Amino acid sequence: MKKANVGMFLLSLLFLSNFVFSQVPKPEDIIGFKVGEDRKVADMHQIVEYFNRLGESSERVTVKEVGKTTMGNPFIVAIITSEQNQNNLEKYQKYQQLLADPRKITDVEAEKIINDGKAIVMINCSIHASEIGASQMSMELAYNLATKNDPDTKEILNNVILLLVPMHNPDGIQMVVDWYKKNLGTRYEGGRMPWLYHKYVGHDNNRDWYMFTQVESRLTVEGIHNVWHPQIIVDMHQMGSRGARIFVPPFVDPYEPNIDPILEQEVGMMGTFIATELTAQGKAGVIHSTGFDAWTPARAYHHYHGGIRILTEVASVKLATPIEIKFDELAKNVIQRSVKIPLPWKGGKWTLRDIVDYDYSAAMAVLTNAARLRKNWLNNFYVIHKKAVTRKEPPFSYLILKNQRDLSTAVKMMNVLQIGGVEINKAEESFWADGSRYPEGTYIVYMAQPYGGFAKTLLERQVYPEIRDYPGAPLKTPYDVVAHTLPLLMGVDVVKVDSPFVVKSVLLNRVKKPKGTVEYAEHPFGYMWSHSTNDDIVALNRLIKKGYEVYWAAEDFKKGDSVNPAGTMIVKFKYGLVDDLQSIVKDLYVNFKELDNKPEIKVYELKPVKLGLYKSWTASMDEGWTRWVLEQYEFPYRSVYNKDIRKGNLNQNFDVIIFPDLRDITIVNGISDKFIPPEYSGGIGEVGVKNIKEFIEKGGSLITLNSCSEFPIKRFYLPVENSVRRLNRKKFFIPGSILKVLIDPNHPIAYGFKREGAIFYRRSPAFTVRKGKSVVKYPVHNPLLSGWINGDNYLYNKSALVDVPFGDGKIILIGFPVQYRGQAHGTFKFLFNSIYYGPAELKKM
Repeated sequence: MKKANVGMFLLSLLFLSNFVFSQVPKPEDIIGFKVGEDRKVADMHQIVEYFNRLGESSERVTVKEVGKTTMGNPFIVAIITSEQNQNNLEKYQKYQQLLADPRKITDVEAEKIINDGKAIVMINCSIHASEIGASQMSMELAYNLATKNDPDTKEILNNVILLLVPMHNPDGIQMVVDWYKKNLGTRYEGGRMPWLYHKYVGHDNNRDWYMFTQVESRLTVEGIHNVWHPQIIVDMHQMGSRGARIFVPPFVDPYEPNIDPILEQEVGMMGTFIATELTAQGKAGVIHSTGFDAWTPARAYHHYHGGIRILTEVASVKLATPIEIKFDELAKNVIQRSVKIPLPWKGGKWTLRDIVDYDYSAAMAVLTNAARLRKNWLNNFYVIHKKAVTRKEPPFSYLILKNQRDLSTAVKMMNVLQIGGVEINKAEESFWADGSRYPEGTYIVYMAQPYGGFAKTLLERQVYPEIRDYPGAPLKTPYDVVAHTLPLLMGVDVVKVDSPFVVKSVLLNRVKKPKGTVEYAEHPFGYMWSHSTNDDIVALNRLIKKGYEVYWAAEDFKKGDSVNPAGTMIVKFKYGLVDDLQSIVKDLYVNFKELDNKPEIKVYELKPVKLGLYKSWTASMDEGWTRWVLEQYEFPYRSVYNKDIRKGNLNQNFDVIIFPDLRDITIVNGISDKFIPPEYSGGIGEVGVKNIKEFIEKGGSLITLNSCSEFPIKRFYLPVENSVRRLNRKKFFIPGSILKVLIDPNHPIAYGFKREGAIFYRRSPAFTVRKGKSVVKYPVHNPLLSGWINGDNYLYNKSALVDVPFGDGKIILIGFPVQYRGQAHGTFKFLFNSIYYGPAELKKM
């Protein structure tokens, strides 16, 4: 009788369990088709709806909206673990925070946490929206973890807390899916979009992991990563179709030297575990140890915060449209068996479902490893952070000086560090360090802290190693940019201190920008302020917008005993000005000084600029970054399209037009209608070239950015030559480095700069100038400040920024990425000054 009762009880439990799980919706119940089906893809709204329904119906899943995206859509994370763990999330979160800062616990307390804690895994899906497979897979992964009861799933749920971000770029997912559906059944099915899949930065959203310029980066770092401190982060991408079926680590050399060696080994271990699991499942074409390195923190925030970054790259299809690839069409490095790819793929049909399967298997392999080696992951996480906080080797600290040329930008740099968890102290007394005396108020970044390595990486100068396959072999060119020294990029004065020192200081929760000042005068001619900071330019924009008369001094002038340099900004007094200045200094660090009398000097009279930014249908990231920077600094502008330029009469609508970093052939010819619908095909054409020329000759200004200088040089026969255009990589190559330049601070484009400066160089020209004014030049010695350079002699005494008169107008060739990824704050003013300089009128005040 007892056995029968027990049997009935177990049957009732099984029935209840099946009933409960039957209430959990499958992805197809919400999206209307099975995940990975040919030519079917779920959009942002469907994915969000599915996860919300899943969270409502499963005790294993908690779905949180972390915030809103750039375009106002929900950015969500699904926290998936056992029901018991779900009831104790705050406890496990606290555990992670303690392990991440061993100063707060003893080794005995840490051991208890390690025994009781859970491995934290974060899976980040489809940061590049056109690499859509992972976002689709995320629903299937979440459903299976929410419903399965097999031993392997239970092992994962009991030992792991999964932070699943189904879409890092929800806005882009929606754009990509809308475009795909619109073109289904046409020759453009699965083809490229004519605009970026992020409002501003497109593919570069995966290069924002130390500057945090974009909303989604901030949400991920501040709302998920810094809250949970995961040990393992999986970043799921896609790649070209004709290589391996999936890449997993190990990465190739070099690793950035501030990454803990334990993490390097863990990355290799996890990567080969994934490769082993997929190969054991019969999944061919798994490759590792090729192509991708771990140098730049722009892709790997996690490596400086105790976690590993596992990059997966799966071979793509035409979004959701299958492709057929013959074996002899595959890349040579993936068709022969090797230690990197022991089971090559033989070619054939490749589908979205294949991508989903490979992504799913990779995710499950990571979760399995994390579950089985839970204590190892937690213990190593603790050891890494304990090494960080007990660091003894130099440098001891970095000092960020109180007296900065652009203090507001220095504060921005410190805020970036603080977002990354870096502790910044402020000296409460003067002190000596490495033989020099520093004043009270100096900012101090000690290296012995949990994220001292992150700070060091961003504050020091990079020395990229020379890597050769064998002695005498050609230098291997880096995978990506190699310099990320924020003080050089942002124009901030920083001092490295090797020896320990003692000073009374206070830890700052957040470094705050001081307020500006307005010097009161009863009947002034006007007010003046400096040209040194980016805040100064924002103040200029606000005053111009309000209709005030504003000038740049074209020469030095005296006020009392002080000399005000050329470029000093002057606003003429009228009623209401003081109130507007007081409003400006509430959020800008600008110091307005009264000007009793009109200075008898030459000035540039500034005008409200009708600014245009060329927007081609090639989806230019440089155009997107330029838009973002202009908006951040309050420059009104209009996008200028091919049809606008072909139409002509540009002077009616524009004073200045900016051409972003685009090739000449792209500007003129655009994209063929073989690849994109006719309404987006083509470029400005020869008629557009003629209209741009006419625009400049009639007094307009054309500003070209970086390699776009080729367009006016070639089309308008400028007396300027790009001296490095024909050099091959063996002779000359700079893969994104920071270089020293010499600046003419008396030229209006360079107002506010010092004689020496730093610029970011990437795929850039170097000018020989026969006619025109060279504003920025390279020195006659190796200009490398941070990064890597091959063929430095080709830059000696060449120009980097040139002002060329053309008819009644101007062509300004800015031969470097002046707004580089929203990071190069130290060179923004070259662009800002160029905008105002174009239509400004030189006159006697």
